[in-house]
Amino acid sequence: MAKHLARSEKRPLKAEKQNIRRERRAKESDAGERGLAILSSIENARWLPVILPALLLIAAALLPLEGWMRPTAYAIPALIAYAPVLLACVSSVREKQFFSNEILTFAAGVLLFACGLYPESVLLAVLFGAAGLMESFLHNDSRKAMDAVLSMMPDKAFVIGEEGPEPRAPQDVMPGEILLVSAGERIPLDGVIVEGITTVDTAAVSGQRSPWAVNEGYRVYSGCMNLTSDIKVRVTKPFDQSTACSICRIMQEAESFSSEQELQARRFNSFYVLGVVALAVLTGLVFPLFKGGWLSHLCRAAALLIAARPAADAFAIPLAYRKGLAISAGNGVFSKGEDCFEAMARSETVVFDKTGTITEGRFTVTDVVPVNMSEHQLLTIAAAAESYSRHAVAQAIREAAGELDKRLLHIIKVQETPGKGVSAFVGERQIYVGNAEFLYEHGIKCAVPARPGTAAHVALDGKYCGHILMTDKVRRRAFDALEGLRVNGVDKLVLLTGDVLSAARPLASKLNFDMLRAELKPEDKAKAVDYLMQNKGDRSCVSFVGDGENDGKIMALADVGIAMGVLGSDAALAAADVLIMDRDIMKVPRTVALSRMIYLVSQQNMVGGAASGLVLVLFGLLGVFSPLAVEIMSFLLTAAVLINTLRIRSDGR
Repeated sequence: MAKHLARSEKRPLKAEKQNIRRERRAKESDAGERGLAILSSIENARWLPVILPALLLIAAALLPLEGWMRPTAYAIPALIAYAPVLLACVSSVREKQFFSNEILTFAAGVLLFACGLYPESVLLAVLFGAAGLMESFLHNDSRKAMDAVLSMMPDKAFVIGEEGPEPRAPQDVMPGEILLVSAGERIPLDGVIVEGITTVDTAAVSGQRSPWAVNEGYRVYSGCMNLTSDIKVRVTKPFDQSTACSICRIMQEAESFSSEQELQARRFNSFYVLGVVALAVLTGLVFPLFKGGWLSHLCRAAALLIAARPAADAFAIPLAYRKGLAISAGNGVFSKGEDCFEAMARSETVVFDKTGTITEGRFTVTDVVPVNMSEHQLLTIAAAAESYSRHAVAQAIREAAGELDKRLLHIIKVQETPGKGVSAFVGERQIYVGNAEFLYEHGIKCAVPARPGTAAHVALDGKYCGHILMTDKVRRRAFDALEGLRVNGVDKLVLLTGDVLSAARPLASKLNFDMLRAELKPEDKAKAVDYLMQNKGDRSCVSFVGDGENDGKIMALADVGIAMGVLGSDAALAAADVLIMDRDIMKVPRTVALSRMIYLVSQQNMVGGAASGLVLVLFGLLGVFSPLAVEIMSFLLTAAVLINTLRIRSDGR
């Protein structure tokens, strides 16, 4: 009776807390809407220094103005148009960027106005503002996609205490505490469900659009959406190690890495701008001292200053790569930097570790071949030795053997050798389970399996007991993924595996690999990748695709390491350069295709922009192009660069 009374006393308190929570959410919503309205008005106001001067320019051009009225009429739109340019110039000077776009534009505009080219001066500022708006639109487009990914970061968690759920900042929640995650809310921290059945949408984290059902005992990850019903989650990781926090940290740090193309564009622009400005000074101030014609030379100097402006922030190369980062993040693929995209675009060799990438990494026992004992005895011996191993082969053996006597588990001592097998003592009896090489090292001869497959050989007290054959299912659409890589310029596909050659060769032949290396230990796989790295072309790269769990050192050797099935794997998050959160192998060729598109667009922007800029400088210097023609062509060049950047899409076409 007392228990029921206690619950009834808590109900009003809980209802009151819910009302307070609703009021707080309403206030946050109102504040958010007001903030959006203010931002929208600011965004609309950015058009005023472009539209208003343009209208006043047209009006001044249509009016029959003479004498002092003409410069006065053009001075009004000039002041409006150049006001934001002048403010940007002040910021550039403070940052010691003395040859920025804004400073060059302002100098050219003042020079044109001083030469009596009033319409050209105003039009220059209008076109510069229009180009800036186009560029900011593309930046905002990429920023929105990036913000959509960053929005998975939780802002609060409801910790179940003695008086019911209480809101708390996720940073203050410790592992072991229990959270209440209501339907329709994001999971704030990584954990394990301890109560409830629901459906979870992982699209924000993995890019996988199909929700999956979970219940008690399932792991769930921060950033995912709880869809159908309330659940209780025991926290397993602190906030700074949670999935959402790790992904957001990777996305923010990725923008600090520059591609080689971007560095090349910056170097070109630094020499290009400095050279053209020096040429403009000579043309406008030095040449007239010897030849005369001050007005003509000053007009040419203004044209050179217009042509000296870097096109769309170094040919929009950073914008192209950031757009690629946002697109791939929306597909559940996270890159640790622009340089990773560039390396994938130049990859002529892609190396696959078989288990977990080409195959599903879920072995199934297909045949048990005992020697002087029953099949069940052989499976039981092997399962006892593999009791504590996390390897997929060990899991398959345990599943085939069934539940072991729990008394055995307390007397088992295991030593695991990566890539070979395990040795275990069960009481006083020694068991070896592993590949043939592992048993040969301990002086035990093995029988050669009559059928293909992965073989786990078993020995007890130095005597051979037989072997267990297993197969690993080939991942769905693996062949399509490999052919997709070939279509996107990959010349050589390499398969590395620890399986025996007789089992690996049919798989490599079926999937059309160019090179196969079998019966490899982890250190042998690293040597194989190192050999490929040393023998690649000067401009080509080597990519390695694995699961990120046991191949971190190999990924460090390759130009770019790509990990599949990263969700929930701390080792993969740390080791890989490109993280594919789910196990969709088709995301490998799609990401490579996107990388090649980014690289191609950036190359086109850089070559086309540099060539066009040099042409403008030459013709502006010779007087072939008037300042009006140069500023229109410069604007069209910027627009072409930005429009070309818009071609980058998620499918890489």
